[in-house]
Amino acid sequence: MKKTLLSLLIGSIILSACQKESIIEMAAEAACLPQSDDPGQRSYTCEVLEAVSYTGKHCGFLPISTKNYWIYQDSLFDNGTFLKVQYDTLRFTKALKSHTDDLIWWEPNIDIGLPARLYSNENGIFQMEKRMFTECFWDASKEFVMPAGDSAKYLTHFDDNAAFGRSVKLAETIQTPAGNFSDCVLFEKDAKFYRKDRVYFKPGLGVVKYICEKAEMGNPLIKLQQISTLVKIYTE
Repeated sequence: MKKTLLSLLIGSIILSACQKESIIEMAAEAACLPQSDDPGQRSYTCEVLEAVSYTGKHCGFLPISTKNYWIYQDSLFDNGTFLKVQYDTLRFTKALKSHTDDLIWWEPNIDIGLPARLYSNENGIFQMEKRMFTECFWDASKEFVMPAGDSAKYLTHFDDNAAFGRSVKLAETIQTPAGNFSDCVLFEKDAKFYRKDRVYFKPGLGVVKYICEKAEMGNPLIKLQQISTLVKIYTE
């Protein structure tokens, strides 16, 4: 009888331990935080923006955390003339919190066609830019958003240069050293005689290819400056 009771007690302890481990694993899986807010047309002052050490993991259009990284092969040009190939790693290690809406704004460490300060929800990417002729005002706007249909056209800009933008759902597969990606979207910004950017984007993964063309000062002809292609990606 005593042996039976002892066996039941040990079995109960083991079952309890297994249940606790299962709960812990489920909690870890649920750590990815979906983002749904739409901060387009909002404005922020310096007083409501705070640099934070943020460890959360964000799901959605662009998966972001301090542990995720994307490695790119960059072909660099000087006004159309090839210079070199190098490898750069995209990371998001700096973050700001806007206290008026409790959003986290991330700052990428390299230029891969993304905004210098961004927030990403489940449908697109928003940028935060300093308002012209001010010291402490920042305006948010949509930068990359999935088109409702197959494509969409809109007005956008490069700093203070107006540009035409378009979003196109691509039927073709984008081939990269990191793999072949279908169901991508092309985000294009074109400011004639100044600059043209093309960002090939896989929703839920990130930029798979980026092409940048610019014009020299005083010369209206835009020429190739950068081609970046995804080589490797790590996301938790």
